[in-house]
Amino acid sequence: MYSRLRATASRPCNRQRRGILSAVAGGDQPIAHLPPTNCAVPWNRLLRSHICRSRPDLALALYRRMRALSPALPNSYTLPLALRAASSSRTVSAVHAHALHLGLHAHPDVAGQLLAAYARNGHAAEARHVFDAMPAGRTTMSWNTLISAYSACCDPDSAMAAFARMSSATEAPPDSVTWTTLLSAHARCGKHPVVLQLFGDMHGSGCEGNAESVAVALSACPYAGDLALAKGRAIHGYGVVKGVVRGYLFVTNSLVCMYGKLGEMDDARKVFRDAGEKNTVTWNALISSYAAAGMCDEAFDVLVQMELSGDMVAPNVVSWSAVIGGFGSSRDNGRALELFRQMQLQRLSPNVVTLANVLSACAELLALRLGREVHAHVSRSMLDRHSLVENGLINMYAKCGRVALARKVFNCMKSKDLVSWNSMLAGYGMHGLCDDALALFKDMARAKVGPDGVTFVAVLSACSHAGRVSEGRRLFDQMQLEHKVSPSMEHYTCMVDLLGRAGLLKEASDLIETMPIGADLCVWGALLNSCRIHGDAAMAEATIEKVLQTGAETTGNHTLITNLYAACGMWDDSKRVRVMTREAGLRKNPGQSWIEMKNKVFAFVAGSVPPSLPGAEIFWVLDDLYREMEGERHAVEDPI
Repeated sequence: MYSRLRATASRPCNRQRRGILSAVAGGDQPIAHLPPTNCAVPWNRLLRSHICRSRPDLALALYRRMRALSPALPNSYTLPLALRAASSSRTVSAVHAHALHLGLHAHPDVAGQLLAAYARNGHAAEARHVFDAMPAGRTTMSWNTLISAYSACCDPDSAMAAFARMSSATEAPPDSVTWTTLLSAHARCGKHPVVLQLFGDMHGSGCEGNAESVAVALSACPYAGDLALAKGRAIHGYGVVKGVVRGYLFVTNSLVCMYGKLGEMDDARKVFRDAGEKNTVTWNALISSYAAAGMCDEAFDVLVQMELSGDMVAPNVVSWSAVIGGFGSSRDNGRALELFRQMQLQRLSPNVVTLANVLSACAELLALRLGREVHAHVSRSMLDRHSLVENGLINMYAKCGRVALARKVFNCMKSKDLVSWNSMLAGYGMHGLCDDALALFKDMARAKVGPDGVTFVAVLSACSHAGRVSEGRRLFDQMQLEHKVSPSMEHYTCMVDLLGRAGLLKEASDLIETMPIGADLCVWGALLNSCRIHGDAAMAEATIEKVLQTGAETTGNHTLITNLYAACGMWDDSKRVRVMTREAGLRKNPGQSWIEMKNKVFAFVAGSVPPSLPGAEIFWVLDDLYREMEGERHAVEDPI
């Protein structure tokens, strides 16, 4: 074919050239022998062919060559094709300049594609400039494209203003696409009540909308407050009447998500069961809904059903990530790690959400070895530059006691967000590294990152563990006066703990009395613990009286009061509180310990051994340790 093209390149028969070029347009390789420069038709044919085959790179290369050979050759058909192939704002601007040079910028097809290209690339200002320069008689499509440009830029106010101008103009009335675009503009910015209001206005205007508008409205229902479920069911009924629930699978998926986010799992399951067709998104919507509702076993059961369904669907990384994240959120971190291993056996590569969930589970279980293994994996997969993963690594290393490694990850981050700073500060705080926490807090101020409530909990906790009372007071005042962060219960708990540990029990008690909100049991518990540390029985008695007056009974505080009385030698009072605890039906959950063996984490309580662990061998080792300890004790006592 190319030999034929080469042979005819010197002949004057343009029709034959065009026929040969049409034949070779189906190839993926750039054409070495180009069409003649006296007619744009064969060039346009090749451009369209490349675009139809999803090869915008070849289309743009051909367009650049066309302009290099004959700058005046492109016509009103060429420029829209080049704009359709443009994937960056720089390319769009270049083609726009070409249109201005050729005097074709006002042509309806060229102007329309310019408007669409700027909107697609999120340049609303340039799109508005093109729109205003368009000749009179703008079409509904032009208005819709302008509104979509504002939607892409998360500028719902400008989108609403454009909609108002469109409504007042008589040339192009809003249609269902206009309303859907306006709804999407507000949904993207989290203005969910406005979305539902606009959905009602749409029906009031006589426009029935379309399936897309129903899906957008359903996505806003979970955030509609007390009437969320009622509004969701009303839109569901409307969708059934209009036939868009069974006719459009994405509406079914939106219904499953809506009911799932509202915790109405029976309704979500019914919509799922009644769906005539299910795709991967449908299955994942139900799995995510169960996981978010804390029904992790049910989420895993649906994942298994999906695997055995026999349809053209199979669990993907989103399915597994939802279940792993659900178990992690339910504090069943051991199961989360176990499922991660199963996912790896399925040859599925985890994404950043999966890795963040796994790193969180490793942090809670102090599974440092597995956390390092995940770190190595993300480094090999080039995912270690994602902030979600980097923040998870900082948290994991900090909670596992490797603060230096956490700081190394923090220092290597190219872009640090507020979560990054808070995670590093929390790591310093939990280990009592007050000087490092305060220095990092100053670095945060120099980086012009505004602190929030979590930031001050971390630095106040660091001051509390290190007994730095003056710095803690200063930060507590600075939080309110300079940063306008209102103290929460956690901040007051940190301050009471800080003052109490330093022996300033009276000042800690006075702080509780002046709190604008009623102290919870965490605040009282911090004061009680300080009374136990310093053996202040009088302050303990007064605090216990106030705790019991709150009417809230928890096992933790009853246990703390019992131990406090015992530490002060007040055995009768200790027994009395223990009896009260038993009569109230309160029972202390046994504390768990865990051990990491062969990249698996085993949890157990005192007196029990996980069935998968070699229990007899463990007790043999313990017996040997006891004998060695006993021998060491006799060796020390015998000389005396």
